[in-house]
Amino acid sequence: MKKLSLLCFLLCCAGSTVMKAQVALTTLNVPHEQNFNSLGTAASNDIGTLPAGWLFLETGTNANTTYGAGTGSSNTGNTYSFGLDASDRAFGGLLSGSLTPTLGAFFINQTGTTVTSLTIAYRGEQWRLGAGGRGSDRLDFEISTDATSLASGTWTAIDNLDFSSPVTTGTARALDGNQDANSAAITFTLEGLTIGNGAVFFIRWTDFNAANADDGLAIDNFSITPSGIPADEPSITVSPAGLAFGEVVVPATTTLSYEVKGANLDEPITITSVHTAYSLSTDATSFSSSVALPDTGGVVFVRFAPLTDGIANTVITHTSGTTTKGLAVTGSGFVQADHIIPIATARAASTGTRVTVAGRITVANEHGNPAFVQDATGGIPVFDAALAHGVSIGDSVIVTGPVGLFNDQKQISGAGTFYTRIAAAPKVIAPKPISLSDLAANEGLLVTVQHVSMVNPDLFFYPQSTERIGDGVTQADLRIDGDTNIPGLAKPQGVTSITGVVGRFRANAQLLPRFEADVPGVAPYAIPSDTIARSKTLDVVNWNLEFFGARSEDYRNEEYGPEDEALQLENVRRVLDTLRADIIAVQEVSDENLLAALVYQLGHYAFTCSQRYSYSFQGPSDEFPPQKVCFIYDTTTITVRGARAMFESLYDSARNGYPSLLPGYPEGASSFYSSGRLPYQLTVDVTINGVTETVTLIDIHAKSGATAADRSRRLYDAAVLKDSLDAGATLGNLIILGDLNDDLDQSIVTGLGSPYASFVSDTAYVAVTKALSDAGARSTVSFGDVIDHQILSNDLRDEYVNGSAQIVPPFRLVTSYATTTSDHLPVITRYTLQAPEATFVQQNAALTEDSTGYTVNILLSKPVTRDLQLRIALSGNATYGSDFTTQPAVSGNVMVVNLAAGSTSAFFTITVLNDAADELLETAVFTLQPGTGIGTGAQPVFTLSIEDNDIPVVSFKDRYAASEEGSDAHTVKLKLSSAVASDQTVTLSLYSLHNTVYGTDYITSPAAENGTVTVTVPAGSNEAQFTITALADRKREMPWELISFYLNDTSDGLIAAQPRLFIFTIIDVRWKPSFTVFPNPTHGPVSITCEGLDDDEKINAELRSPHGELLLRKRGTLDEMDNLISTKLENGRRGVYTLKLTIEEESYLIRIVRN
Repeated sequence: MKKLSLLCFLLCCAGSTVMKAQVALTTLNVPHEQNFNSLGTAASNDIGTLPAGWLFLETGTNANTTYGAGTGSSNTGNTYSFGLDASDRAFGGLLSGSLTPTLGAFFINQTGTTVTSLTIAYRGEQWRLGAGGRGSDRLDFEISTDATSLASGTWTAIDNLDFSSPVTTGTARALDGNQDANSAAITFTLEGLTIGNGAVFFIRWTDFNAANADDGLAIDNFSITPSGIPADEPSITVSPAGLAFGEVVVPATTTLSYEVKGANLDEPITITSVHTAYSLSTDATSFSSSVALPDTGGVVFVRFAPLTDGIANTVITHTSGTTTKGLAVTGSGFVQADHIIPIATARAASTGTRVTVAGRITVANEHGNPAFVQDATGGIPVFDAALAHGVSIGDSVIVTGPVGLFNDQKQISGAGTFYTRIAAAPKVIAPKPISLSDLAANEGLLVTVQHVSMVNPDLFFYPQSTERIGDGVTQADLRIDGDTNIPGLAKPQGVTSITGVVGRFRANAQLLPRFEADVPGVAPYAIPSDTIARSKTLDVVNWNLEFFGARSEDYRNEEYGPEDEALQLENVRRVLDTLRADIIAVQEVSDENLLAALVYQLGHYAFTCSQRYSYSFQGPSDEFPPQKVCFIYDTTTITVRGARAMFESLYDSARNGYPSLLPGYPEGASSFYSSGRLPYQLTVDVTINGVTETVTLIDIHAKSGATAADRSRRLYDAAVLKDSLDAGATLGNLIILGDLNDDLDQSIVTGLGSPYASFVSDTAYVAVTKALSDAGARSTVSFGDVIDHQILSNDLRDEYVNGSAQIVPPFRLVTSYATTTSDHLPVITRYTLQAPEATFVQQNAALTEDSTGYTVNILLSKPVTRDLQLRIALSGNATYGSDFTTQPAVSGNVMVVNLAAGSTSAFFTITVLNDAADELLETAVFTLQPGTGIGTGAQPVFTLSIEDNDIPVVSFKDRYAASEEGSDAHTVKLKLSSAVASDQTVTLSLYSLHNTVYGTDYITSPAAENGTVTVTVPAGSNEAQFTITALADRKREMPWELISFYLNDTSDGLIAAQPRLFIFTIIDVRWKPSFTVFPNPTHGPVSITCEGLDDDEKINAELRSPHGELLLRKRGTLDEMDNLISTKLENGRRGVYTLKLTIEEESYLIRIVRN
C-alpha cells in the first residue's frame, strides 16, 4: 500500500549564473582577500554591487537576478547581504521551498606557472536559526576546474571547507553572525592541484536543505592563496600530496598509487622507502624499497604490508640531483588476535568503542543481517553483510568493529567493521535452556526457551512480524525475521520449546528463531477448505499487486514498486498458478501490457481493466504511475456479461461544476473515491460442475492513509456505494472485494469505528473476511491489520464454503516476496454453486376416470440462469396412454419440462382417460431427476391415484348348500364382476324357517347382528365370503331346517346382482344316548353314566328282579337313580336284574348281574 500524492517540481526562473569579471591570481603565495563590505544594503540589489568575480545562482519559482539585504530577521528564501550596518557585510543566503541560493566565485591563474595548491580561508557566519532541534544546516564547499558557470561542469566536494551552523537549539530567530558563538573560522589547503597558467577555476557553496525551515548562512573575510613552482626552477611534484593507507589487518596488504612530475631536471628521479612495511613499484607487479623514474616523472605504486600491530608512518623521498621532494605516507597495522576481548566485556563498552571479539557463529545469514557471534562469556549481533554471507553456523571468527546501539540493542556495527574466518572445524554451539522470564538476561546468546506457547496460535507466521509467547506467567516477543524459512508456516499449537538468539527492540527482549527446526510444531499452512477440489468450487481472489509493472525510468527514475518488473511478473504468475482461481480482482496495475503478458502465461485466462484511476482525468503522467483496478478471469468457467466503472457520471458532474451532487465531501468533490479511482463492476456467468449462476463483483481500491481525514473519505465513499446497492430491487449474487485500505472490525485510525460498519451490521451482507481480522491476521507484509477484504450479499451465504476466507501466505513459494512481488497478500474465498432445486408443490392427488385435466405445479428454489430441461421419471401401475396422458408427453418413461432462463416455477398437466374396464385403484408416480444445472428439493415425488368409475356387481356364487348338525363350518362365496379398487361391504339379510334359531341351531362368521350379516370385500379382490356352522343338538326336530340369506345392500363401490338369494339347509342328526353301569357284576352299589346327558336332566327308570318283579319305578336325575338302584341291589338276591331307562320317549334296557 502506497499513498498517492501529487508531485510538483521547481522550475528554474533564473538558471544562468550572474557573473562579473573573474578574479586574477597573479602572484604565488600572495593571498587574494574579500570582505564583502561593498555589498548593497537595499531591499533589492543589482548585480553591479557584487564584488568582482563573485556570483550567485538562484533556482525555484521565486528565483531572480537580484539579492536582498537583511539582518536575519526574515525567513524568506533569497540570496542575502547580511549585516547590522552598511560597513560590515557578509555574502549569504537562505533556502526555502520556492528558492535555492548558491554562492560562488571564479578565478584565473595569471601567476605565470602551474598552481599546485590553494589555501582557502573564510569566516562562516550564522545570521538566522530557522528551526531548533533538527541539527545543523550547512554550506557545502565545492571546486571545479572545467565549469563555465555555477550550474555547469564537474564539481569536487571539499568537506573540510564546509560551514555548519553552530546554533541549533531554541526558537527560530535572527542571530548576529559577527559574534564568535554564531560563527567559525574555516581554513584548508587543497593539495595536488594542476591549474595551468591562464586556466580558470570556480568555487561555490551550495545550501544544504535541512529539515523544517533553513538557517540564514553566510561567508565573510574570504582569502585564497595560490602556491606552485616558478616555471624555470627544477622541481619534483607529487599528486596527491600524501598517501593515507588507513588501517590494514595483518597479514593483508594494500596498494595505492600516486603521480610524480619532474620539471627542469637533468637526472632520473630516484624514489626510496626506508620503512620495511612499504615497498615501491612502477608496474604494480615487482615491488622493492627503491625504484627510478625518468626525469619527467611517472606513476609509482606503493604497497603497504604491515607485519606488526601499530602505526607505520614514513616519508617516501624523491631525488634528482639536488632536487628533492617528500611524500608523506600514513598507515597502521592491526593484528586482530592481539586485541581480542571477551564478548561480555565488549557488550559493556560504550557506544563507538572499537572492540575485537572471537567466537562461534550462531546465526550467519539466516536473518539476512546481522550475524550473531558467541563465546563463553556472551553473544553479540554483528551488522556486517560480508560476515553474514561469508560464514556458516559453527564457524570460528574474529570480528573487529565499533560498538553500536540501535533501538537499545547492543551490537558491533558501523564503518571499520571486518572479520577473519579461522580455519578450524565448525563447532555448532548448543542452545542454552532457559525459562521465559530469563530471556532478557541472556541477550545475544543462543537459547532454547522451554515450555511456552503462542499467545495467538491462529493462522501462520508473517515475515518481519512480532508474535507473543507465554508460559502462563510471563509473556515476551517472538520475532520472525523475513529472511528465515519460517514465514508462511502454521504456528505451533500447544506447549513447545523454541530456540533462537536473544535480541532486543527498545525495552523488549526478543527471541529470534533462525529456521524451521528452531520452532517445533510448525507445519506448512493448510487451509481446511483445500480438501475440496478446485474444480468443484468458484474461487475468488483479491490482491493488490503494488505498482505492477511501474518502471522507474518512466517516472523520473523514481521507484514505486518492486525494482525488477520481470521478476515481479514471474512471482505473481507462480502464485496465481498455485491458486488457479476463477476470478482474481487486482489493484495497482500500472502497466496493462505487462498484465497482458502475465495473463497470456497463465493460459485460458483473460483480463479487463478500468480506465478510471486517480487523476485519470488529467491524462497520463510521468510523475506518478497509474493504479488501475482490473479483473483476471478463467475463460473456461467465466463468461463476462458486462463491465463498467461505477459512478462515472456522478463523479464527472460533481467535479465539473456540480459539487452539490456530493454534498459535504471531505476535501472537495474531486477527491471522491481517491480522486477518481472508481469502483469497477464486473458481471459474469459462472459455470462450475454444470451449475451456472450470475455473479456481480465490485473491485475497490479505496483511499489510503491512516489519518482521520483519510477515514472520513473512505466512510463517505462506502456510504455512496451502499446507498447505490441498497436502492436496487435485489442484491443478487454480489461480492465486494479489493484493497479497502481499512479494516472491518475497527478502523486503522486509532479509536474510530470501521468506515464499512454499515455493511458489517446489515444482514443483507456477509463480511466473511472479518473473521480474519478477529483472528489477528493481516493482509500486508508490514501493516498490522487486514485491509484487503471481501463482503458478500446474503444470497451467497449458503454457497460460501465456511472457513474458506483465508489470507494466502506466498512466502515459501516466492523468495523475498515483500521486495520482489508486493506488499499485500492475496485473499481468497470459495463457493460451492448450488443449482436451483425443483420441488413439487403437491405431494399427491386422486382423480377418477371421468375427471377433467389436472395441473401439477413445480417450484424452483431460485431462478435458473439459462435455458434448462427438467427431467421427470414416471413409474407406478397405471398405464401411460391407456389410463392417463400428460402434457408434455412422456417418452421412455421420462417427461421433459423446458425451463426458460429466469424461471422460478414450472408445471405439467395430466389427463385421466375414461375406460369401460372394471379396474383396481391405479397409481402414476412422477419423480424429479437431478440434472445439469438443476437439482431436486425436499419434495421430489408426486403420486397420482386413479380411481375406476366402472362399478363391479356382486352376487352369490352358489344358490344352495346343506350341512348336518355338528359338522364343520361351510364357506359361502360371493362373486364380483371385477376386483374392487377399495374396500367395499355387502349386507345380507337372514330369514330362518321351521323355528330355526341363530345361535342355537347355527352361527355365522362374520356374526349376524339384528338379522343381518355384513361381509367385507377387500380392495383388489374379486370375491368375498362368509361361513355358516350348523350346531349339534339332541332335540328331535324336523329332518331339515332352512335358513335363507338375501343380498340386501352394498356399499357405493358395488352393485347387487342375481342370484341374490342363498338357501342353507341344516340336516337334523338324532342323538342316541349310551348308558353305562359300573361295576357290573356288582355286590350292590352301582354308578350309572351317560355321555352327553346333562347333570340336571331327568330320566324315567324301572328296575325288575331276576323273576320279573317290579322293584323300582322312579323319575329323576342319574345321580338320584344311582342311590335308589344301589339300595335295591344291595338288598336283593343274586341274579340278573333288568334296568329300563327312558329319555325323550326312547327306552334303553340294561342287564345288571348281582353276585
